[in-house]
Amino acid sequence: MENVTSPQVIKNQYGTDGSLDIRIRVKKRFSTSNQGWGSFLLQNFCLKPDNRILELGCGNAVFWKAVADRLPTGIKLTLSDFSEGMLEAAKGNTNGLSFIENYAVIDAQSLPYSDNSFDVIIANYMLYHVPNVQKALSEISRILRPNGFFFAATFGKDNLKEVTDIFHDYDNRIDSVLNEMVAVFGLENGGGILGKYFNSVEMEKFENNLHITEFDSLLDYFLSYRGMGNISEIISDVKLEQFSDYINRVFSEKSYIDITQEEGLFVSSLPIK
Repeated sequence: MENVTSPQVIKNQYGTDGSLDIRIRVKKRFSTSNQGWGSFLLQNFCLKPDNRILELGCGNAVFWKAVADRLPTGIKLTLSDFSEGMLEAAKGNTNGLSFIENYAVIDAQSLPYSDNSFDVIIANYMLYHVPNVQKALSEISRILRPNGFFFAATFGKDNLKEVTDIFHDYDNRIDSVLNEMVAVFGLENGGGILGKYFNSVEMEKFENNLHITEFDSLLDYFLSYRGMGNISEIISDVKLEQFSDYINRVFSEKSYIDITQEEGLFVSSLPIK
């Protein structure tokens, strides 16, 4: 089984934006929070006019399309991702947005920018996929201006615990590597890791859960994790019907499933040069 930083896992999950798009749509539709994730991010990013911004692991960039009319004037944004397929999706979703300065396929461990190049760097839900997190953070600190900010979202150990439990109840051999991801960079250890590269590190929690009341959306949500760990091996194409029947039985007990979302954003500043 591939680990969470392996190129194959990244390709399986993020070669295109299909799986990510499913999770974004389910999260948007069935979240219990009165504040959307995008509004939470924008509130905490505290962007200023004329900021030069780099996003690492931008995904399909639907966030920027959603908040385009609420951004400060004059910002210049570079969207980057390790996956060419994901970056193509980002281009499609942000076509015509005047504040986009550039698109780039980038490895966070070797950033092709000079020292003190950006006011803001963003790396949401991606540091746990980087083989050498320390090297990436050293690079981020190097290219961030002395008065700049680094924002990194991740999740905690109880995030998606119901998903993990249901997968295990279906087949206890399943390992989604979610625990491995949080061990690399999660809410519990992220502050200590970031503290080696920034003099100021704070964390903002996002209070939210999922209350999924539609079977098709629930099934799609679970299947979107195929490609993580050994899920695709155990829930192979020939076993999809069997797994669908199992999820239907679980869902039918209450006609809904609640899923824990333990998420947060690290706000780091005063980079150590």
